[in-house]
Amino acid sequence: MRDDAIAPVIAAMLLLAVLATAYAAWNTYYIPSLKAQSDFSHITGVEQGMIKFSSDIETAVSLKRNMRLSELVPLGGGEILFDGTKSGGTLTIRNDTRAYLLTGITNGTLPIVTTSRLRIANYSYQPVENFWRDQGYEWNYGVMNVSRGRLTTPLQVTCVSAADYGLAGVLTGMTIDSTCSRMDLYLVNITPDPGHTRATGSGNGMLVLESRETNLQVPNVTKVNFSINHNMPPGFQQTLFTAMSRETDTLACSNIRVTYHRDPGAGLNGEMGMEFDAIPNMTINRRINEITLGAY
Repeated sequence: MRDDAIAPVIAAMLLLAVLATAYAAWNTYYIPSLKAQSDFSHITGVEQGMIKFSSDIETAVSLKRNMRLSELVPLGGGEILFDGTKSGGTLTIRNDTRAYLLTGITNGTLPIVTTSRLRIANYSYQPVENFWRDQGYEWNYGVMNVSRGRLTTPLQVTCVSAADYGLAGVLTGMTIDSTCSRMDLYLVNITPDPGHTRATGSGNGMLVLESRETNLQVPNVTKVNFSINHNMPPGFQQTLFTAMSRETDTLACSNIRVTYHRDPGAGLNGEMGMEFDAIPNMTINRRINEITLGAY
């Protein structure tokens, strides 16, 4: 066989080898790298949406009025020009079985104790088949956490003990009229929207908050007591207790007495109680800001 007949065959084989190597490198390195970069941008969008919704909750808690707020959260990402396959994600709203605060209002005439068990639901995002890394987010008691597998740490501070539980400082409120006979007691209850506790897919999801106030008027009140659940994070307990103590200190009426006062800690609930004289007769408007969280 002549050498000039073999040369084109060898050249073609070498070209095929180069193309095969380039194709393998494209599929094993460049495509995954591009998709990981795309999913990194997607996770950044998730983080922004989760943080914005946390701010929405704080706004609703602080203003204590009827409102509806929502934030877009991209569930999936990773698509590129050469590969449209997307990762996915799941938004979940979970109820807290533990009440963070128990309140009791005693009507001395009947007597009847009107109780409230107040909770704070949490919301989370978990990735599905992410091309970058399986990084999730979870909001608990006002603090945003970032998670990878079973590991969780606060997103915006360096350690758990430094977490800012500022939300706890605005969960309650007390005001009294000039006659010291009518008190508004402001409370907050955050629960899941029963029909919208989970959203999953690869498109855009949405977190939705709806807030409305309920008002119950209790006449002839002789006492009010509060109990902060000791199973809450220590920083949350202390922030809530400090805020409530400050509120009772501002009630400058001689017919109101703080009867007991125990700081949270050492496995014990933080406790606080008030009693009211019969004259003037005390009426309490218990105003609960009912906030529901939904995933769509």
